[in-house]
Amino acid sequence: MKKIKAWWNRTTLNEKLMYGLIIALLIGIATRWKYVFKEIGEAFSGIFGN
Repeated sequence: MKKIKAWWNRTTLNEKLMYGLIIALLIGIATRWKYVFKEIGEAFSGIFGN
């Protein structure tokens, strides 16, 4: 645990924000997986269907 805390303290604010954004996006995609695939499918069918 000390190594993790030391590593976290060495990271910059931009790195911390990037890690937080990545985690938030992964959680969002994981919880809305079916909806995300539906939206992607509709987007591609709109692009290639017309």
